[in-house]
Amino acid sequence: MAGVSFGSAQEEGGSPEQGKVFCPVCVANGYASSTSAAGKDWFVSGNSVGGALWYQGVDRLQLGVGFHSSSEAVRGLFSYRLIPNLGPDLGLNIGYGFQNQESGATGVSSTLEWNPRLERGSLNLYAGASRQTDARNRFIYGAKWSPDGVWFFGNQFDGRDHNPFFQRSFGHYSVGLIYVAGKRVSLSAGYQF
Repeated sequence: MAGVSFGSAQEEGGSPEQGKVFCPVCVANGYASSTSAAGKDWFVSGNSVGGALWYQGVDRLQLGVGFHSSSEAVRGLFSYRLIPNLGPDLGLNIGYGFQNQESGATGVSSTLEWNPRLERGSLNLYAGASRQTDARNRFIYGAKWSPDGVWFFGNQFDGRDHNPFFQRSFGHYSVGLIYVAGKRVSLSAGYQF
């Protein structure tokens, strides 16, 4: 699911803060372990299926490297916010990286991301298409909701399986659980520096 902005939070007063992790699966669970620490250019995340390191110091662009245990592969990762203001709170993203939480299938994706303004809390929704190593196009989507900017609940559909999760943020750190492909529970963690 490369190409999606995750960890989007809304500050008091309703103004959205840009998400920090654009690719949930290709950062080995970045969607579930993202943080919203301002002014930090590096992000690392991991769980039982792998991990990744991202550099996000260039506007709208993120570059990284990731490892996935099922495919025993190290991959370069790329995410770009192609059109940041396609409509009200809507953007278009493209990316390359791990596209499947369980298998580690690699591919490219394009997603529409919506961060509606809420009176309280934050919501991030995305949907799009992914072309994975099996040469099939797959529909992908996800949702992440937070009532308070500390607790996060969501689900990712990577074109094959649902990956529900919850997360607790502690400033630059986050920890949580993800139900990988509906088959096993994994501890996830993230740190932004």
